[in-house]
Amino acid sequence: MDELRLEMKEMSQSLNNSKLLRHLHVIRNELKQALMETSDLAQLARTHEARVDKLDSNVSRLKYESQQFRSMLAEVKSNHAKLAKEIKAKQMQEMDMNSDNEVLAPHEIRHSRRKLRHNKAGRNKLVNNKMVHTQISRLARTQQQLDESQQSLQTQILDVQRRLDRFEEPNWNLITTKVDFLEVESKFLRTDLINITQKVMDLDKVHSSMLELREDVESIENKVDKTIPDFRKEISKLDVNFAQLNAQSSYLKEDQENLRQSVKAIAVSVSNTIDRAEMDRLEMKKLNDSIVALEGRSKQHFYRLNDHILKSEANNIEANQSTISLPEIMGEVKELQPVEREYEDLVNQLPKDCSGVSGQAGDYLIHPGHAPVDTWCENGTTLLQRRYNGSVEFNRKFVEYVNGFGNPASEYWIGLESMHRLTQDNCSSMRIDMTDIYGGVWYAEYKNFYVGNADSGYALEISGFSGNASDAFEYQNHMEFSTIDRDRDISNTHCAGNYEGGWWFSHCQHVNINGKYTLGLTWFDAAKNEWIAVATSEMRLFRRSLMHGCV
Repeated sequence: MDELRLEMKEMSQSLNNSKLLRHLHVIRNELKQALMETSDLAQLARTHEARVDKLDSNVSRLKYESQQFRSMLAEVKSNHAKLAKEIKAKQMQEMDMNSDNEVLAPHEIRHSRRKLRHNKAGRNKLVNNKMVHTQISRLARTQQQLDESQQSLQTQILDVQRRLDRFEEPNWNLITTKVDFLEVESKFLRTDLINITQKVMDLDKVHSSMLELREDVESIENKVDKTIPDFRKEISKLDVNFAQLNAQSSYLKEDQENLRQSVKAIAVSVSNTIDRAEMDRLEMKKLNDSIVALEGRSKQHFYRLNDHILKSEANNIEANQSTISLPEIMGEVKELQPVEREYEDLVNQLPKDCSGVSGQAGDYLIHPGHAPVDTWCENGTTLLQRRYNGSVEFNRKFVEYVNGFGNPASEYWIGLESMHRLTQDNCSSMRIDMTDIYGGVWYAEYKNFYVGNADSGYALEISGFSGNASDAFEYQNHMEFSTIDRDRDISNTHCAGNYEGGWWFSHCQHVNINGKYTLGLTWFDAAKNEWIAVATSEMRLFRRSLMHGCV
């Protein structure tokens, strides 16, 4: 009992270990989720870094364009100042020429024409200014206002150029107005340049903020890189602990299974000891009763013998013995011979198995070959075995298993000799129908079923399995039949004695539907690697069809 208490404590500790395993499993899932989040953060950091690089390239490009634009704007301003100076100088010269035009001599007129030719050189400078303005318009295409102002300037410059080509007298007021307009346009350009400069400064601020963001991302990556090894170490420790706990749980399960087998063996041994003690008590009681009866009979015989001796000595009378004559005995034998022949005829008319019975399901008498047998016939099948409530004791001796026992309408065993007679022509198939303790329905069918004779130990031969239960019976194929008084298994233990029932045991069994009902009937399901707890079972034999060469 102390050992059982210790085993129960170990089982409770194993349950606590299972709770710890579940808790560790939850922690492991949380760590996996944390690793996934860190990987997402690293991916986000890489994305931000790519965006920062792209913004850096855009900012550098904008800075370069703004520098070019500033340099071109400076050239335009310088050209504009030169142009304004030349226009003012020309205007002053034209005013001097108009005032002195009346008193000029012809050679002076020629001198003025030379000055006009000199002004053509200035016109060439205007052509160069046109090219500068074209470059400005090309740079300002991105902004609609600059484009429109540049087009208006181009048209005005062309107008001035046409007038100079035709030697028309320029309208200096109009030129002054246009110069003023150009100054206004330059102011607008200056304003736009200030705006662009402000935008560039804003971009610089964005660039600085992006650099700060990049530094923050790098710091996060560094933290992640530092924490990931710690996480991996913790996960490896948890894996090691989990493996150790798993190994301990497997050891505990193995110890629990050994304990269960030990308890089961102890229970079987205790049950066998109790049954044997009860049988010994009954035998002792019978012996005591027999001794008392023998003593009483011996006293009676002694008294009768004493009386007979006294009477024989007193009367000296001889007893007359009556004898039956031989002719009378022969007459009685002759009278019994027709009865015996009639009995043999009736027995020979019985079907060999239930395949010859066409009536409703019920209890029928068949004649396998050695003696008439009472069995249950249903749809041409012969009942070999039935268990469903434990009302019949199956822990019997070998002779009882050979002859059969039980009631065909209840729990039943037809007998090994009858099985041999029914299957000796190798034309028999067998089906086992079962239900488990949860109501599940199982069956196993064997196309070939044969039981050997007494010399072979009623060895089992089966093949051709089909059914939803696994082929567990194959584990006990070719084995002799074992009972409580006849151990024919190949195990180191006495399987029939341990499981309290006769069967074709091996090491010991994967199938046992003849064991003690209260201990449980079993069938091993190899597909699920678990035992089926059988509640009811029926073994039925049926003949194969003519297609297989059987009659």
